[in-house]
Amino acid sequence: MRNKERLLLILLLFASTVSPVFADGKLLRGEKWHRFEYQGTRADFYVAPNGNDRWSGKLPAPNATRTDGPFATLERARQAVRQLKRQVYRPKKSPALRTGSGTLRYIGSPHPLGAGRDILVLIRGGEYELRKPLLFTAADGGERVETNLPSGAFEYHKLKDYYVTYAAYPGETPILCGGRHVLHWTKRGSTWTARGFGKPVEKLVLNGASLTLARTPDSGYFVPAAACTRPDRFQFSDDELQPWPGLQSNRIIFLLRWHVRQNAIARVEQTTHTAYLSKPQPGILVVPPRYYVENVKALLNAPGEWFYDAQKNELLLIPPKDVTDPNRSRVVVPELKQLLIVKGTRERPVRNLRFYGLQFEAANSGRNALEFTFAHDCELVDSRISAVGGRAVFLGKGCTENRLLNNLIEDADQGGVALAGSAHPEDWRDIVSKNIFSFNRVENCGGTSVSASNTLFTTISHNEVSHTRGRFAISVGGWANLEEALDYGYRVEYNHVHHVLKGADDSGAIKTAGLTYDSFIRYNLIHDVKAGYFNNNVGIWFDNMSSGWVVERNILYNLEQGEMKLCAANLVDNIYRDNFVINPPQVAPEAILKGRPHFLFEKPEIRLQSGHSGTAVRTGDPLEIRCQVKNTGSTGLEKIDFIVDGKVLQSTFFPIVRHNVRTVTFVHRFQHPGEHRVAVGASPYISVAVTGPYVPVLFDKLHLSHTVAPDGEPIVVRAVAVNRSSQSKRIDARLKLDGRVVAKKEIYIPPDSSTWLEFAVRPPAGTHRVQIGNSPGARLVVFSHHPLNLVTTRWKTTCSGTARPCTFDIQPRKNLFVIRAAGTDFFHAEDSYGAAYPAQKIHGNFVATVRVEGFSKGTPEWFRAGIFIRNDLTKSFDTRPGSPGSVLLFTTPARAGMNWDEFGNGCMHQAKSQNLPENVHFPIWLKLIRRGNIFTGLVSLDGKHWIIQVETPPLHGVAPAVDLGLAAGSANQKPYSVTFENLTIETEDGK
Repeated sequence: MRNKERLLLILLLFASTVSPVFADGKLLRGEKWHRFEYQGTRADFYVAPNGNDRWSGKLPAPNATRTDGPFATLERARQAVRQLKRQVYRPKKSPALRTGSGTLRYIGSPHPLGAGRDILVLIRGGEYELRKPLLFTAADGGERVETNLPSGAFEYHKLKDYYVTYAAYPGETPILCGGRHVLHWTKRGSTWTARGFGKPVEKLVLNGASLTLARTPDSGYFVPAAACTRPDRFQFSDDELQPWPGLQSNRIIFLLRWHVRQNAIARVEQTTHTAYLSKPQPGILVVPPRYYVENVKALLNAPGEWFYDAQKNELLLIPPKDVTDPNRSRVVVPELKQLLIVKGTRERPVRNLRFYGLQFEAANSGRNALEFTFAHDCELVDSRISAVGGRAVFLGKGCTENRLLNNLIEDADQGGVALAGSAHPEDWRDIVSKNIFSFNRVENCGGTSVSASNTLFTTISHNEVSHTRGRFAISVGGWANLEEALDYGYRVEYNHVHHVLKGADDSGAIKTAGLTYDSFIRYNLIHDVKAGYFNNNVGIWFDNMSSGWVVERNILYNLEQGEMKLCAANLVDNIYRDNFVINPPQVAPEAILKGRPHFLFEKPEIRLQSGHSGTAVRTGDPLEIRCQVKNTGSTGLEKIDFIVDGKVLQSTFFPIVRHNVRTVTFVHRFQHPGEHRVAVGASPYISVAVTGPYVPVLFDKLHLSHTVAPDGEPIVVRAVAVNRSSQSKRIDARLKLDGRVVAKKEIYIPPDSSTWLEFAVRPPAGTHRVQIGNSPGARLVVFSHHPLNLVTTRWKTTCSGTARPCTFDIQPRKNLFVIRAAGTDFFHAEDSYGAAYPAQKIHGNFVATVRVEGFSKGTPEWFRAGIFIRNDLTKSFDTRPGSPGSVLLFTTPARAGMNWDEFGNGCMHQAKSQNLPENVHFPIWLKLIRRGNIFTGLVSLDGKHWIIQVETPPLHGVAPAVDLGLAAGSANQKPYSVTFENLTIETEDGK
């Protein structure tokens, strides 16, 4: 299906203009899919809580004499459907053979049936306690038949799909429950008690929502009091942990960087504030863990918490504040792990089976609550899946052309919905393809809320995904697809993803992975993305080996830590364009993005960039043309044109949330004097009177390689020369420094075109104004600097908790420094380092250079060492965020680059590095330059020619005066050494 056709199909799915469809079946060719509307249709069978499986099932309610009525169970209805199918589905007649030109031609398809009809089962409202999962096989679905309709030129036009549908009785809600009710609660103080359970209780559900197992803290988590240096114990703060009675049943949940690990506390020593684990937990060495403890009776203290006392076979509950008596509520102990299984085979898939308006709830962990395999053209629509311990919905091997539409999926501990195939399937019939997940709400789910991997032509569109409890909101692509794999044709578009990644780490609201092609992530709205604790959480993340993804025209706001990031992926292998981070809107967006925006334009306003307004301007003046734009359609973005004298001179994509107003701004300089007419989009035209001489060439987009620089550093100045006339131009372009021409070059510009030019200049110390030709000016600050006396200064050392043991050999007179340190990683929250540094703070801008002589034998490739600045080097991220303002210019035995604290939160989330030349020989040189709150790192193999340059954006939280020194840290918990020589620190004069 082509992109436009697929998009049109999705947009039409739930449009209000769609009329109810009562047609029987659907032609495979020549008939569009429509949502099934069954109101007013008489069902073939009915199911009701007051029914009886010995009845006919053909009445919606028991008759007056209670001799006939609906079935009591869906299993009985399934048997009746099978019997009815044998009556209404009939074999087709033998196919005919047609001769032509001496050739026999087969007429017909391989489908054996020639007649059939739709079958409808309506389920009355109420609760149905399932004793085992509902199982549907190929015998239970609809069928594809070859009708006797005229075929035209191609016999496959005769094929028709008939469906078996299980739907909620109109206006009623059937609840399919995977557990049994808890009755006869008695109250003891604030706690309610129920007895009589044959096996341990894993989960408790009240009115369709999961309750919280007794825990501490009641919400959030604790962190250790000190760095965890041994895998079998950790220290806690104050009285957070105690040797509670019944501790033997406890579970301790560690929230680590990429995963959650479960353990148990063996014992607690209050005198030393030490907790001992029942089994070693090596993961707590990698990052400072967050944790909470659960399943201890003494921790039952908050509304909404519960505990099962196995010794007394007793269930204890403190109801939520809005529940006064659990006897008047639906309290369920789940017993099943799965609620619905649709299971076909390669040879005979389940076809044309539909579920409409059903509510599935209460399942334990360990399996997918609803699971589909080898299912073709099945539908799950208008349904709700909630309070399940595993994943809510799974579409696996052999699932094709299924539709999950307008469902509510919530409170699923291991994920909302997943579509998963094999990267290299054994048989073509195993392929997962052409499935649609649209117009659904997915909220409060753990794991990944929506995921798809190793699938073809998957559509994930128009969904609202919110309030996640797991690591990703939407994840697409196979993470392990390191070579070509069957994983392409994704459309992830028009989704509303918000209030996500709370508690997650190193994550993205929408994440890609693996190699693909013809895959788009576009037109999504992403906002309120929570920060990570150890690493950064962003709006869009290209993860492992992402390649071939097109990410465009998405709208983002309220991002605590950034818009986009890459991990083991390169942007050159993907396309990232026209994505917009906007200010939070005044009017909140709609839940489901259904269509396109519609813009209304007010009259434009013209201002000089200096801030003055008016319609009388001079040629060459930089003008801002502003226009208020209101969106009366759906949240989205459209292209807006800037029009001068009937000609479009500029265009930009412009995003607006529904029912909001934003200002679009264009910058323009007139070359010709006279009267001009200006419009923005469909706004009214306004007239502009321009005076002054004709300007043949405009110089725009002035850019300086740096706006703050040490004296002696060359500054590259670039600009674009624009010729809008019909004749070519050859002119002298002049570089001006403080109004004085310091360089010039002749340039040639063809008609109606532009060309870039650049100059290199070494200005003296001071503040300068830089221009090229008639371009607007730019400010340049050049600072002088002098060396710090490293011999007479006092030196300090520090070693973070996870880098121990550290040793230091500091010889200032020889300008020789040797650091030996262990650690888990000198990056992110590991923050493992030993550092030697001058006791005095370094004020203002500086230039620091050092020669790295080499590493001890066997040092691994990710042992980082180099020049390190931090507001306070003694405050590392041992268990809580460290000092902000961190920048590390580093080399390893084979790689060089920079880490930095991008968000001013005490953790170096961001890094850029690259491999050193193969078989590089040390020494190498590092140079770190501070330019206000921007830092430049350079690497050289000879101390003269700098082959690598990395630069930070402006950083938050960097103090005017910082600690600056040499640092090193390991990555494999083993100590190694690095030797530095010839350190120089040149500080800004007057600082």
